[in-house]
Amino acid sequence: MRETAIRIFAVELNSSTLETREAEEKSSVYIVTPLGARVNRVLITGVLTDVASGTNEELVRATVADPTGDVRISAGQYQEYAKKALSSITVPSYVAVVGKAKAYRPEDGAFYTYVRVEAIAAVDQQRRNYWLYETCRDTVSRINAMRAAMELSPPTQDALIRMGVPPRLATGAIEALQHYGRVEVDKYREAVIEALRTIGDVEELSQNIPTVTTEEEELSTSERLLLDIISETDKHNRGADYQEILARARARKLTDEETRTALDGLLEKGMIYEPSLGRMKRI
Repeated sequence: MRETAIRIFAVELNSSTLETREAEEKSSVYIVTPLGARVNRVLITGVLTDVASGTNEELVRATVADPTGDVRISAGQYQEYAKKALSSITVPSYVAVVGKAKAYRPEDGAFYTYVRVEAIAAVDQQRRNYWLYETCRDTVSRINAMRAAMELSPPTQDALIRMGVPPRLATGAIEALQHYGRVEVDKYREAVIEALRTIGDVEELSQNIPTVTTEEEELSTSERLLLDIISETDKHNRGADYQEILARARARKLTDEETRTALDGLLEKGMIYEPSLGRMKRI
């Protein structure tokens, strides 16, 4: 299964200067943020601006602006569907983007982050606001974990886990402390407050989030069926459990391979994303 797509604001991603990978050969590469997020894939939302193709048109670059800053994004020859979608969206528009967080290090030693787009879709303001709200919640969780880590003497992963911090975040928090030193968490708290100011009625957001409509001919029969199954299964708005999706798909005569292929297609088309490991959610 793919890495979980982490909700993150521009200010946190752009402040990152640490890249790491697991010990295993061919393991995933992570950007570790100052708040301890270990980022491989991200889910970002905001206003799409500055779409531009390279001279050979093999690469399309753009910017997604959220209330805290700008994230650079790009799609190339190996992301043909994403590149086509990125090029076709009217500028400016609200968009949701799922992609790989990448680092670029020029010869001067600087560290820049960008997102290689896997899927992008235009969204309305209500959907954008809902994701901002969810990103605020996730950012606050990281702020609290980092504050707890900075109060420990010595700060250890085991101590954070005993305090209730999820193991992945505990690992990231310790890595962040070792690399960045003490973190100015108020900077990120202020960013959360600024984002919340742009949302409006938060309680209303959690009541009923509409789904994206897509041309029927763009989806296969299996993909349409999987969208229905995900909607049916996601009863608490936290995403549909992957194993339950498989079980329901089997009951409707889909093989596991057909289900995985359809889910990959929906991910690539920006119709679904993974809010947490083992769960699928409609965009």
